[in-house]
Amino acid sequence: MKTILNKSRLICIMVLCFASSLYLTSCKKTIYPLLVNNLLNISSYIEADPSQYSLFYQMMVRTKAEGFLQAYGAYTVFVPNDDAVRLYMKSKGKTSVNDFPLDSLTQLVNYHIIQNDTISTNFFIDGKLRTPTMFGQYLTSGVVNVSGTSSYIINGQALILKSNVACGNGILHVIDHVLQPASQNIAQLIKNNPKYSIFYQALVRTGYYDTLNVAPANNPNRPGQLFTVFAQTDSVYLSIGIPTVDALQAKYSTVGSSPLRNPNDGFYNYVGYHILPENSYLTDILSKSSHLSITPGKDVISDVLQNQTIQLNYDLINGVQYPGASVDRQKSNIPATNGVLHSVAGDIFIKIFPPTRVDWDLADQPEFRKQSSIFRIAGKTAVSLPSPMINITWSTGGTVGYTCQAANNNSYFWWNDIITLNNFRTGSNLINDISFTTPVIIKGKYKVWICYQRSSETAAAQFYVDDQPLQNIIPALNGIYSNGTDSGPVLESKGIKRYTEAPVSTTSNAVYNNTFGLYLGVANITTTDRHILRAVAIGGNTANTTWDMVQFIPFDQDQQSPRYYRRDGTVTN
Repeated sequence: MKTILNKSRLICIMVLCFASSLYLTSCKKTIYPLLVNNLLNISSYIEADPSQYSLFYQMMVRTKAEGFLQAYGAYTVFVPNDDAVRLYMKSKGKTSVNDFPLDSLTQLVNYHIIQNDTISTNFFIDGKLRTPTMFGQYLTSGVVNVSGTSSYIINGQALILKSNVACGNGILHVIDHVLQPASQNIAQLIKNNPKYSIFYQALVRTGYYDTLNVAPANNPNRPGQLFTVFAQTDSVYLSIGIPTVDALQAKYSTVGSSPLRNPNDGFYNYVGYHILPENSYLTDILSKSSHLSITPGKDVISDVLQNQTIQLNYDLINGVQYPGASVDRQKSNIPATNGVLHSVAGDIFIKIFPPTRVDWDLADQPEFRKQSSIFRIAGKTAVSLPSPMINITWSTGGTVGYTCQAANNNSYFWWNDIITLNNFRTGSNLINDISFTTPVIIKGKYKVWICYQRSSETAAAQFYVDDQPLQNIIPALNGIYSNGTDSGPVLESKGIKRYTEAPVSTTSNAVYNNTFGLYLGVANITTTDRHILRAVAIGGNTANTTWDMVQFIPFDQDQQSPRYYRRDGTVTN
């Protein structure tokens, strides 16, 4: 399982890092005060200063934007000054605003206006702004160092000269260049960048170039579809000994030279693995832990933020840490007419693993682990926490706590610790249902077991994996389901297993009879990814249940061995 932080915290980290870079990368800091003009709406403010904004105002009048920017509303407008507009007209061979076709001028003006939102520089992040423009495309913000001073830059095209001008119906920012919407699709961006020549040829050979070389509205197979592409430069390929597209094909192809558009071919899937059916800028990438590619097998790309660097596929699987590939943030967030292009400073590829068991200690949670004076210290108990935790969420009411048993305690748990669910039962202000984010599970078919200690909890429980119900319902969490004299296979036939060193006894109140594993059913894991295990309470009139671990064991493997999960964390037969 990869190292995970709460995604909302990750985005906050990116924002803080971005803000920090304004200080760390410059000799002096540009201050953007909030300039308030309550008497003028945006149109009036721009019209009132013809020495600076007369040309953009002419654009607004001609395209009818002047009218709605004078009316009540909430807008953010990026206003190019006259020098910026003159430079733009010269680049287009025009001498007057009236020389532009009305349709193209309207699109250009709309690209400078965000409707129904007022966005000050306090909400600029290293990535796209939160609301798209009236043109329909997002703007991006960044920071650059100009002559020793850090300044905001929009779309990598225009510096902000004056910002946060508050008017009666919104806010405006003055910029030094006209913003130009993306005019190329992702396929064209890659084709026209010689640094992507190998990746471009791979797209052509597999047919994915055609997938990316179409406007969303004209896409016959995916109407309206936008894409995110993680492209790799020639230098990345050279660093791993791949100088040509032929060498790349030879490395990953599994069916030979033909046919290349075969969904069973490794080269075809390798290229498709770099394409996501979503429009995700870097902040969007960090908003969730994994992303489905368009490969026929629907393989996923995972992400994590490490030391201010976004790493793709930095995964801990079965105790092995697999290196990821970092995103080149300076060469990413490139908008296209059908999505966004990112650059990856390493090779990302589909990892093929057979289904592999996962022994998952539910008490090993980030919130508890960071309490080093408590976590796995005998006899210590952490404060119970309300929802949500990083990897656990539950309905209102109740708390989840952590306990590491005393060294001489007669309870037997793996690592000697458990989580306690307080008030897991049906009713108001209780934990009616609870969801856990699992470690990475390799796709395949698994039998799922929950290992816990019976206590006072009388509720029944139905478990789900990714909203699919598992077949066996626990009739009562305080029930005794085992007989100490039964052999392992006999117990398994009853949906029960031993999993600790607890003494075997036939008496109803023996330690062994209180701690056991229950078979929940079969889960078909369709993607190698982190998944959601959910438990829903059914009835119950008393509270508190203690859960130790969950096991995902491949369907066709031994479900009994290893037998003993010891209190010191070791595992033996």
